[in-house]
Amino acid sequence: MIDSHKLYRGTIFHERLFPVYHKFSYPFTFFHFNLHDLQSLSEKHAFFGYNKKCLLEIRDIDYLRAKPKPIQEQLLEFLSPEKDNEKTLIFTSPRYLGIAFNPVNFYFRINKDTELLQALVEVNNTFGDRHLYPLCQLQKKTDGSYKASSKKTFHVSPFNPMDGEYHFTFKLNEQSVLLGIDLYENEHCKMKTYMQGQAHTLDSRQLIRYCLMHPLDTALNAMPRILFQASVLSLRKKLKVFSRPRPVSKDTIIDDTIHKDPNSKL
Repeated sequence: MIDSHKLYRGTIFHERLFPVYHKFSYPFTFFHFNLHDLQSLSEKHAFFGYNKKCLLEIRDIDYLRAKPKPIQEQLLEFLSPEKDNEKTLIFTSPRYLGIAFNPVNFYFRINKDTELLQALVEVNNTFGDRHLYPLCQLQKKTDGSYKASSKKTFHVSPFNPMDGEYHFTFKLNEQSVLLGIDLYENEHCKMKTYMQGQAHTLDSRQLIRYCLMHPLDTALNAMPRILFQASVLSLRKKLKVFSRPRPVSKDTIIDDTIHKDPNSKL
């Protein structure tokens, strides 16, 4: 079975095929954590904190319904309870210096043979909204990867309408991982996106190397990269911009902070 925690050093890749062609990739570092062992990891490593201030942090309120209760408990709304010899892993980037933006997080239920049983994909947009895609009908392929699909029901990129379907590809093993999301419109692939990385044991030495040698590969840098690529699509490639619709799905968490601020009202 995959170890409780791992650090992955690799690449995040994005390719838009139409109506204009656009491609980019960045070096990227991400992690997987066993949700049961977050507290013990926090107690073991000085650089990592679970629900407490630290150089690297995982906070329950940053995930799922953003409730102040363990991620594992929040997951029960979307995935069935764990059975014997099963683990639930989260693939994410922790807060770095208190700041993080994860465009996507992945939750996987696996058994002792590293077979993928259930998955949940959590998508965040730059408006502060979040949508959850439960994937319980996974198809295992001959190459060991798992496939799933879901209708798009959440506004992410301002350069895409709400139409379309996501095709997911997951491939996990002890040495590496590949997590892919392709967007299809009218049965044609419009965008290809994936993150992949080679696995490294998560210990104090690796945490120090990550923090000191790769600070720009953390979730701290995700938002600046998104804004830069958006400016290229808008200003240089003149791609049409679609306004943000009001989310209506029960699996969407809406950022309504502006409505709670009395100073925002006219």
